[in-house]
Amino acid sequence: MPAQTDAAADWSGWRLAHAMAARFVHWAVDTEGSSRSSALIRIGLAMLFWSRWAGELLLYMDQSPAGLFLAANFFVATTLLFVGYQSRVAAVWTGAVGLAMYHYFGFQLGREPWTHHHTYLLAVSALLIALTPCGASYSLDRYLAVMRAERMGLPPPAERGNLLGLRLIVVQLSVLYFFAAFDKSGYAFSSGARIEAIFLWYYAGSDYPAIPGLAWLATLVSLAVVALEYSLAFGLPFRATRRYLLLPGLAFHAIIYVTLPVYTFSATMVLLYLAYFDADAVDRVIARLQGIGPTAGEETS
Repeated sequence: MPAQTDAAADWSGWRLAHAMAARFVHWAVDTEGSSRSSALIRIGLAMLFWSRWAGELLLYMDQSPAGLFLAANFFVATTLLFVGYQSRVAAVWTGAVGLAMYHYFGFQLGREPWTHHHTYLLAVSALLIALTPCGASYSLDRYLAVMRAERMGLPPPAERGNLLGLRLIVVQLSVLYFFAAFDKSGYAFSSGARIEAIFLWYYAGSDYPAIPGLAWLATLVSLAVVALEYSLAFGLPFRATRRYLLLPGLAFHAIIYVTLPVYTFSATMVLLYLAYFDADAVDRVIARLQGIGPTAGEETS
């Protein structure tokens, strides 16, 4: 029979684990908040889809039945997502189109640029934003809802909803950062060899440049990248550490955007950083910028 002290310790540990699990479930599943940050992500994702693929999917680019079918679905779905009509359906539709481009047109039909990780990230993000109240603000859905309320003599519906999708985006970004860092944790990257190879490929050419200390600099940059990505994976979800990691994370994505052909990856990551912030806090910032709402009233009182 276990000693009473052991039983008490086990009970205390179980209660602590249960409390932590309950708190996590509340954060992940039960939290409600402003819909405005979700709406901004919705609009931004539609624009990123256009930025990445609209030029390749113009109707004259691929006039095969499959190409025309893909283009029609792409432009209709992303337009509905942008204007916010049937926003959640449009988000699922857009995400499904993105996954079809990634898996079928990319891997099966051999369009190699469509198999890159930024393609998958855009598609999955569109699916996850469907699990938010992304149509409750800045949308045609919102306009129609307000008009219906006015006709019925009711107040406008609240711009709020369940934020499960934002929580899943946070998990997605942390997983992305973790495995990006894990993939770079071997000697091939940490030694600086990959950074040197990238520099030679894009900037220096086949001849090794006569730059003093280049190998050491490449090693330091490599180690810094790995450390930063691990820090972003585990630190950005928490407010206490986020304040120290936000600017380094944004700077990191800005640097790789202007130095490497990462397409829409950096812009997508910066947009999705909105998911890390409390949705009501984002709403208060927007109200302050617009000079409306309780935040503006507090300043004038």
